[in-house]
This record gives sequence, structure tokens and C-alpha cells, in this order.
Amino acid sequence: MIIDGHSHAFGEFGYTEKLIPLMDKLGVDKVVLCPSGTEPDVEFVVPEIAYRKASMISFFHIISNILFLRRQHKHMPVVDDDYVYNDYVFSMINEYPDRLLQYFWTDPNNPHLLENLQKNFEKMSFAGIKLHQCLTKFTNKDEGMKKISKFAIEKNIPIFIHLYNFKEIRRFVKLAREFPKANYIVAHMMGFEIIARRGRDLKNVYFDVSTYFIISNKRIRTAMKKFGDDKVLLGSDSPIGDRCLELNIEKIRKANFTEKQKKMILGDNLAKLLNLTS
Repeated sequence: MIIDGHSHAFGEFGYTEKLIPLMDKLGVDKVVLCPSGTEPDVEFVVPEIAYRKASMISFFHIISNILFLRRQHKHMPVVDDDYVYNDYVFSMINEYPDRLLQYFWTDPNNPHLLENLQKNFEKMSFAGIKLHQCLTKFTNKDEGMKKISKFAIEKNIPIFIHLYNFKEIRRFVKLAREFPKANYIVAHMMGFEIIARRGRDLKNVYFDVSTYFIISNKRIRTAMKKFGDDKVLLGSDSPIGDRCLELNIEKIRKANFTEKQKKMILGDNLAKLLNLTS
């Protein structure tokens, strides 16, 4: 099984008539979609300079990604203090419930946080909660993060979080230790070295290995060694970048991992985490 555990509902990934054929072409069983903060027809273009020199790709990808999302996020419509594009993702899931999954994007500072989470979970049965510290101002010591962690435990769903800086990474380790029954997925393996140093004992932290040219196979192997083979998850961050899903699958398949490890990274780990296996 192959599952892309990190993608955004815009561009090629914003329309089922484009996304499903791409999944079929690549042999991908399921894709987890997050709201993008933008209209589905918006296209993300990597600056041409990012392709001129291999060593510059990661830098320009990260900067372009954050600047693009921040521009879009400023104009993201909000309904009842939550992001309207959650509903758009839900409409895509309704078309292909056997192929697509949803992470619900929310703000820990939302004054109606638990009410909205409960209401939307009843409506959407989303597979996880999406948080992005670069775009939403909150800290991992906020009361809202405790509420979200308790909600995730109750519903048995993971929290997918994009961490912001060293201080927030350290706070994240404390949060994960305070709520050992909550499962957290760290986007892009952000702050992995700090987490490994301060929270190697944690059993509830997973690592998203998007994007393919940012995360080295050496780093993936280190994560498996320190936290376990079951803690590494395929992601693409699509459609931000160029053929990220295709190239990340190819990279894992060509890596010097065992066949079992490759299967676990490509989908088995996430299938288990999201309760997709019987």
C-alpha cells in the first residue's frame, strides 16, 4: 500500500479529475489532503533560479513554500472561526472516500475550538488535525494545544503539525510527553535533532519525510534507528514543488532500506496509524 500522508488541495491536487488519474499512474492507493489556504485553481511555481543549482533547491523550496502560503493565508475565508477550505477538502473526500483522506486545519486559539472540532468531526469524520505554526500564531504551551491533544486521544486520530522554531520544538517535546496517548506527526521532520535529543523516549511522535530533496535517506535511517521503523511516514507536500510525490516514492524505493522498511514508510505505517488496517 502507498499513502501520501501530506498534500494540499489545490493545483493538480485540488481537483479529483486530475488527482485520481495521477494516483492511478503512480500506483498510489490513498492521499491525505489538507486545506491549502487558497483557491483550488491557484498554481504554485518554483522560482526558476531554484533549478539552476542542486544545492539551492531546498533553500528556495522552503522560502517559496512559506512565502506562497503566507500570501494565500491572508485571504483565506473564515467561517465560524474555522477555515472554509476544510469544506472544500471534504467535498473531494466525498467523491472518492476510498482513495482520499482529510486532515482538518484548525487554530488552537479559536474561541470555539472544541465546539467546532466536535461539530466538524461529526460531519466529516476527518482522519487527523492539521496545525501550521508558520501561518497560525500559537505556541505549543497554549491551552488550545492541550484541548486538541485530548480531542485527538478521544477520537483516536493524529495531530499533524508544522513546527516553527527551536523554542516551539522544545515546547512540542514537552507537550508530547504530557499527552503520551496522543499521536503527533512532525511535518518535514522539522527539529528532528532536538526531538531526538530531548524526546528519544517518546513513543507517540512520527515523522513526515516530505519533501524528497529536503529529507535525506541518511536522516530517515537515523529516525528509524532512534524512534523505530514504524515512525517514518511518506509525504509529498504536493503540489508545492515539482513531481514531489512521484520522486519521493522513487527515492524510497531506491534507498538502501530493507523491503519491509520500504513498505512501512510508503504506506503501512500510516495505514496503521490512521486505523485503515483490519
